[in-house]
Amino acid sequence: MVPSWRPCWASPLGCLLVLLACGADEPSGSIVFKLGTVLQETFSAQCPGTIAMHLGHKLATDRLNEGIGHGEGGHVTELFVKDAQGSRHRIFFNYTRYEASCDEGEHSAQVERAIGDGAHFLLGNTHFAFTESAIANNAQRLVHYCCPDTDELFDLDYKYVYGVAGSVKKDTHQALTAMALDGSIRRLFVYYTEDFRYATVTCTAAIEHTTSMLSQLNPDFKIVSVMKYSSQNVTSAANFFDSVVAEEAVRAEADAVVGCDGQDAGIQTAKAFARRKYYLKALFLTWAPLHSGFVSSVGGPEAANHILTVAHWHPIARGLADTFFGTPVEYAAAFEKEHGFQPDQLHAVASATVLSLAWAIQAAFERCTFVKPSMDAASLLFDPNAIECVDSLGAPLPQKPIGYDLVLKSLAAQSVTTFFGKIEFNRFRRNIAARPLIIQVQSGVNQVVLPLEQASKKLIMPVPRPVPPEKTDRIGVLEKDNFIAVVVVVVMSALLLLAAVLLFGMFRRMRRQHANRVKSLLVIPPEHLQIINLPVRLLDGSWESGKAILRNSLVALEPLSEVMLAGTSGDSFNLSKARKIPENALSSFDGGTPSGHGPISRPEASSLDWKNCEPIVDIDMETVNGQDLNHLKRTCSGDLGTAPNLLNMRPSMQGSDVASVGNDGSQHNRFPQPPSRFWKKQNQQSFHGGALSCSQILDLVLRARTLQHPSVVPVTGIVWSLPDLLSDAPVLVTECQELGTLASVMDNQTIELDFVKQLDIAKDLASALAYLHAQDNPQLGPALPNKLCGVLLNKHCRAKLRVPLTALQGSQNVMKTHKQESMLPGMMREADQHELADVCQFGMGVACLFTADRSSTSQTASSNAIGMQQMVEGCALARTQFHELQFTRGPGMAQLLRECCALDARKRPCFTQICKRLEDAELEMIRVAQQAACQHSHSAPQLHLHNKQSADKLLYELFPAKVAEALKNGQFPDPEPYPCVSLFFSDIVGYTDICSKLATQHVMDMLHRLYSRFDDLATERGLFKVETIGDAYMCAGNLRHPQPDTHAALMADFAFGCCAAANEEPVCLSRPDMGFIHIRVGIHTGPVTGAVVGTLNRRFCLFGDCVNVASRMESTSTKDHVQCSAAFKELLQQQWPEAASLAEPQEAKLIKGKGIMHTFYLYPPQKALAAYDASNPSLGPGLRAPSLSPPFLEDAVEGW
Repeated sequence: MVPSWRPCWASPLGCLLVLLACGADEPSGSIVFKLGTVLQETFSAQCPGTIAMHLGHKLATDRLNEGIGHGEGGHVTELFVKDAQGSRHRIFFNYTRYEASCDEGEHSAQVERAIGDGAHFLLGNTHFAFTESAIANNAQRLVHYCCPDTDELFDLDYKYVYGVAGSVKKDTHQALTAMALDGSIRRLFVYYTEDFRYATVTCTAAIEHTTSMLSQLNPDFKIVSVMKYSSQNVTSAANFFDSVVAEEAVRAEADAVVGCDGQDAGIQTAKAFARRKYYLKALFLTWAPLHSGFVSSVGGPEAANHILTVAHWHPIARGLADTFFGTPVEYAAAFEKEHGFQPDQLHAVASATVLSLAWAIQAAFERCTFVKPSMDAASLLFDPNAIECVDSLGAPLPQKPIGYDLVLKSLAAQSVTTFFGKIEFNRFRRNIAARPLIIQVQSGVNQVVLPLEQASKKLIMPVPRPVPPEKTDRIGVLEKDNFIAVVVVVVMSALLLLAAVLLFGMFRRMRRQHANRVKSLLVIPPEHLQIINLPVRLLDGSWESGKAILRNSLVALEPLSEVMLAGTSGDSFNLSKARKIPENALSSFDGGTPSGHGPISRPEASSLDWKNCEPIVDIDMETVNGQDLNHLKRTCSGDLGTAPNLLNMRPSMQGSDVASVGNDGSQHNRFPQPPSRFWKKQNQQSFHGGALSCSQILDLVLRARTLQHPSVVPVTGIVWSLPDLLSDAPVLVTECQELGTLASVMDNQTIELDFVKQLDIAKDLASALAYLHAQDNPQLGPALPNKLCGVLLNKHCRAKLRVPLTALQGSQNVMKTHKQESMLPGMMREADQHELADVCQFGMGVACLFTADRSSTSQTASSNAIGMQQMVEGCALARTQFHELQFTRGPGMAQLLRECCALDARKRPCFTQICKRLEDAELEMIRVAQQAACQHSHSAPQLHLHNKQSADKLLYELFPAKVAEALKNGQFPDPEPYPCVSLFFSDIVGYTDICSKLATQHVMDMLHRLYSRFDDLATERGLFKVETIGDAYMCAGNLRHPQPDTHAALMADFAFGCCAAANEEPVCLSRPDMGFIHIRVGIHTGPVTGAVVGTLNRRFCLFGDCVNVASRMESTSTKDHVQCSAAFKELLQQQWPEAASLAEPQEAKLIKGKGIMHTFYLYPPQKALAAYDASNPSLGPGLRAPSLSPPFLEDAVEGW
């Protein structure tokens, strides 16, 4: 097909103007750019709007070529390309339109022909946008689109495709939002044609916006019906828009309609609703109301009033103007003068597209100098030697730019306001600044009503209608509405009364059912137990647990000495059953041995009368000084007396007064610190504040059963009484802990508790107490008995705490008889006081655990009294004990226990802080314990311990702490998620070539030297080395140690250090000709899961998409560069903004398995780089410079 085209400035008048312009004030000449477009000249229903596009393009190019300078209205239409030296070249457009029918194949052929004819830029035809864009992008020719139905096109991310019009998916959003906010519009009917792509996209987006967004804004606003049709449906039904579309709206009882179709369809729809006189509160139609004859076509202003539509431009829109066409009104006047009729939005956006391209060309060469005084457009756009450019600082660019690329960059950075609206492109080269206009017919004239800043009239919604006169109906003496209201009130009152009665009955029934369920769940009949051994009453009034088999499981039997069942005496020991006690058990302490106990030590071996010998730790002190500690200067006096006195003594508090019995039969106290005042207070309330009923005890047992923590002893149930037990006390059934109490294990000479097991016990106990005191409903009381007597050990030597039921009464303690005192300023909450009391017990108990000496198991009662001169200031620890802790467990652990035992309760840490500090002190404790063991390793057993400690140290180096602990205990560790870590991958550039040139031992030497330096850098920053495979090195941050606020900055600093270290290491020490090592690095951040896989040669591995992305960052990086993902760069911006600000964005890359990703090159901070690059210009922009770490990184890595 022969193209119908000619230069728009090729008329005699145009040529004369060009010659005059070139000779008057432009010594450098002019440049003619070729614009090509393929548009149909005749009207086509399948390709509407092509004529309007052509006329809009032509008006803009004619005005540019015939430029009026600073003439009419001060407009500037003579545009110039001005270089850095002030040389100006007038811009002309040779606009050529190629004729083609509405056929995709013919259109594609004409596009290729336009490119072959040398068109520099293409003005796109929206109807064939996808094929046209693919051809232009492959040919590297810019195609600039004007019209608004090409949303999916820009998702393809073509480099050479731009669009001025905004997205049509938002055309209906403002109108629909106004309907939803109105409140009276609730039922929406949507119809659209599938033949017209713009209509389909617009209404589909309207449906999605209504269902996903507006339904949340106004739940009553919903779509009641959706109809889609084709042209065949329209022709097959007589009067389709009346008999089908309007009929469906009436049937659905819609009060608002949105229609997406062409001009004729909109007119027929408006006429149908007007003819039916169906009241709609809002009617939105595309295209039709914009037609000049719409009002008369639908039957006059009364039928057309208040109909809504959308336009991307309107002559009466306010707040828009430019220096080329002026305001929208001035553009409309210029268009009408040229073509004899008013323009619509297609004409305007087509003209704006040409104007946008002209301004982009004008701004592209501002920092360039033309090498030749005159040149044509082809040389300017495609010849790299035609121009010389500098950057924003005036420095020459490293590579000669191509003029075409400068035009593309200028267009991408464009942000201008035109008579059409604002033009600003996003990263997909789509205009995101354009906002559609909502038009409403008012009094027969189209008015802009939204957005408000461009509106010419106020939006009228809903459409008003005449209010019919009200009719009043009466029933008796009341009006009908009042009568109905009275009936409704009476009926509802009766229904509410009936519902209240039913709910009360259901509540009582549910309470009975709940009580029965709790009873069946918790109460265990004695016949279900296969007794192995019964609990044994010790001479101090406490109990030793029994054992039994329940449902093929080993359980422990613990009499509830801390509570008293209603109907029993204060001392639950039953004298009527005393006949079962052997006589020699109560004779004397000189030689008698109670059954099942072994020999009992003499009175001086234990102190059971805490009333006379206990120092008191006051946790309620406001301030503590030396004079306040006089009450601690006490001595232990008195003896046990005779055995019968034991039957009348006050029951001990949860075994807190129990002196442990060793395997050798001796009785001794391993914990010199007595219970706090709060434990005594709690004990007195428990036994003197009244007995508990069975239901109250069951409630406490149920609460104990709900406590689920690995370090809390699980509770199975309760037995109200055992037939053969010398007591009426209920018996608690719990999970059996094989090693028994911690005190008995410590006194057992055959069981070794090394420092690792001791640390595990302390961590388990702190974790359990942190969990218990974190309970809000109810809040727990003091849960840790004195001397850790409630701490049990399982067969893996892991600690579990048996929570006393007195601690579970919480803030609603049914056993309290005194009213709670109101808090005064400066006082702590009772829950905090309870926790801090447990902190003191924890500190004293763990200090004894860490400093226990098995060689001195027999201590006199007088050793419990600690002189003031022997105590650490402000603390309940002895000086010798504190110094031993510093030497054998490290300063960190000693300081932690000193704070826990502080006399001023406000200075003690909470258990959450204790857990964290125990984790942090673990490595220090291992190191100090190993050093202490080395200093005393003179015997074979000590050498064995040293070897075990070395093995433990190696295990903790290979695995994270939790994984190492599980492996050490013979368990297979569970996978552990890490929500956010930073991963580092690196490999050696040219590693395969190096291996082919060097012997194996030289390759191994190179890797050893390089990775040793990497290991040092990782250790300094507290990072975890995951593994090395060949030349690949993998490292992780925020994994071994918590580094939530610094791990990205630490990893970036580590990467800079690795690159610098690699560049300093020779490839081969004996072959300097091979130069230095070069690596490439990739970093990413995200969640991973860590696990130990396999059974042989076990390794700790990381799994997750984050690992794959980090590996891809490394494999797509370049020599001596650190490449990171956008996610890592965003996190680095928060943690190290100085380094993030130097990140250099890269072109989008196709990442295997991820698609297109945007990455960045990271560089050390500029100050260090500038100094280094100045002294080493041959190394490039490089990572060989030492990294400039931010100050907080020095603090973050100080303790690793």
